[in-house]
Amino acid sequence: MNGGDEKQPAPVARPPLRHSILFIVLIALLLRLAVIGIGHTYRITPRRDHFQFGWEMGRLARSIASGQGFSSPTDLPTGPSAWAPPVYPYILAGVFKLFGIYTAASAWVILTFNSIFASLTCLTLYRIAEKIYGIGVARATAWAWAVFPYFLYWPTRVVWETSFTTFLLSLALLLTLRLADQPPPLLNWAAFGALWGFIILTNTAMLSLMLCCLVWLWFRMPRSPRRVSGLFLCVLTSVLLVTPWLLRNYHELGRFLFVRDNLPLEMYEANNAESEGLWTRGEHPGNDPDAMRKFQELGEVRFMDAKKAKVQQFIREHPGKFLWFTAKRAVYFWIAPPQAAIVAGYDLMISRHVNFLLAALFACAGLWLTIRNRVPGGPLLACFLLIYPLPYYLVNPFPRYKHPIEPVMLMFAVYVFSESRQIEVHSPFQAGRS
Repeated sequence: MNGGDEKQPAPVARPPLRHSILFIVLIALLLRLAVIGIGHTYRITPRRDHFQFGWEMGRLARSIASGQGFSSPTDLPTGPSAWAPPVYPYILAGVFKLFGIYTAASAWVILTFNSIFASLTCLTLYRIAEKIYGIGVARATAWAWAVFPYFLYWPTRVVWETSFTTFLLSLALLLTLRLADQPPPLLNWAAFGALWGFIILTNTAMLSLMLCCLVWLWFRMPRSPRRVSGLFLCVLTSVLLVTPWLLRNYHELGRFLFVRDNLPLEMYEANNAESEGLWTRGEHPGNDPDAMRKFQELGEVRFMDAKKAKVQQFIREHPGKFLWFTAKRAVYFWIAPPQAAIVAGYDLMISRHVNFLLAALFACAGLWLTIRNRVPGGPLLACFLLIYPLPYYLVNPFPRYKHPIEPVMLMFAVYVFSESRQIEVHSPFQAGRS
């Protein structure tokens, strides 16, 4: 047989453009930029000296950009602060330095920054879903994240680390799944640890999921000295990355503080004699002039100590009420706290609760199917719904606190719809005709 008679391999057909993950990311970004531009969301209200421009994050960034360092998270100068993790305030401060403090240009830039990482979450979410559930679920999940209006809200309207953290956490989840496939070189372990250290300095609440990922890898990977050395190097790298900020806190505030220090205030706001288990604005220095002056007089550390003593006293004197409040907040974490939603004169608060509840129910159904079908990675994904929310049951459960795990919730929901397509429903009349 001559070489010319040999059959040539058929060319590989390119998938349609709509199935390209880069195309999905591009559409996601264009939609978010359109919301910013057409909706003028970069025109943030100047009320309260632009406090809604990042709230405490904005105040910290203003202090940094003004040469006062990481300080004064409220209106009055109060000295060095550990109110928030440092990464996002420094990013926002860099924007302020280049485009002006509290300007529309700075708002446009930081909201675009948020939107870029919200769009890149399509990519990480696609890869995660593809690895766990297959290409069909991956495409549907990525498209849903790209175009669903609710997911456009956080990056285009809220100057906070929410969208950035969500991307970083999805990247960490993707790397966790990949590390479990085969023993990686030590350099990959170090990079994994550096990513987690960076995440902790962006949103400290992610520490619980870091521990979940490491425990899952410990049981998922084959027993070997490389597993031990790799996990140790990962933890060591994270510690080394976080330590300079801890030393800074000790030097500036006079005591060891793990990244941030405002948890006592957040707990007291939701657990006091005047509370019903949710946030009371009156004690917050960012909202109440008297509390702000007291915050300035005492300084941040002593102010937080006073709130810690008050919340401990409340828990000792009213343990039953504290447990009831915690149970209420656990429910509100999933259905959103009560909040008026007036549209055309109608209050749609009940509709708001129902929408959030449906998302939670679909996510729980997807988790149940994942565990029942023994899908690889199921126990790890369960931690996102079962472990991550626990700290937020102690404070006011704002909806943005849930956003970092919403990519996993969305993936679960899409998996439910994917599995439902395989269910055959037979009419009783069919049996009679046969």
